[in-house]
Amino acid sequence: MLSRQDVVNNFTLNVEKERLKQKLTQEQMAKKLGLSLSGYKKMISGATTKIDLYTALLLHNMTGKWIFELVEEQEDNTEFLMKVRELSPYQKRFLRGILDFELSFSSSHEGNADDYITVFVPNGSAADGMICDSSNWIKVNAASYRKKFGDALYCGIKVTSNQLNPVYNLGDILLICNNTAGEGEIGIFFNKENGRLYVRKATPSRSWILEPINGHGETFLINSLDKDISEKWIHLGYVLAKMRE
Repeated sequence: MLSRQDVVNNFTLNVEKERLKQKLTQEQMAKKLGLSLSGYKKMISGATTKIDLYTALLLHNMTGKWIFELVEEQEDNTEFLMKVRELSPYQKRFLRGILDFELSFSSSHEGNADDYITVFVPNGSAADGMICDSSNWIKVNAASYRKKFGDALYCGIKVTSNQLNPVYNLGDILLICNNTAGEGEIGIFFNKENGRLYVRKATPSRSWILEPINGHGETFLINSLDKDISEKWIHLGYVLAKMRE
């Protein structure tokens, strides 16, 4: 945790950074923050160890940055909140719908909500190379799998066709970990160019080979399986196990 002096120092440094970014004079910046010019100079020179809460609010309104960013305090939710800010209004509405779904379940469920996972159910055939243009979500009790996999168990995908036979069948729920797939593991990959989701066995060579799990479909070559594979691919995770409701 930052000390009081660290908080003040980081805040005042960021005030000046934002002033320079917006090409304002110190007098103009002081006015925007509800300060006199002398008060502004006193603050950024470190002559005071107290920052007015209203000044911090005005800087947030001016820059869109939250207080933890302005004082450079890192905590578990920081990265998530900063990513949310980068979303488009449509994406934020979509995310809000998911949050409302999760909160509604938590508030209405009397047992341990963590025993349940959120399962993505494609509207249509859940097949290799499916177009993910619509879906819904359900909650499924996966307590025994949660006990086995812990926090690695991220979500589920329900198979809604027999097109992945014989590996996965209609009604199977694929339990997904959102880490990078290792050698021989079955990963979930999204192609940003054609909007299709692929279920592929990942095999390393000079490039990663993404092979169909049942011998039907195209094999792809990509350079790496880092968090962001390339401009073309997104790696969503890999299959830990499968279960039935």
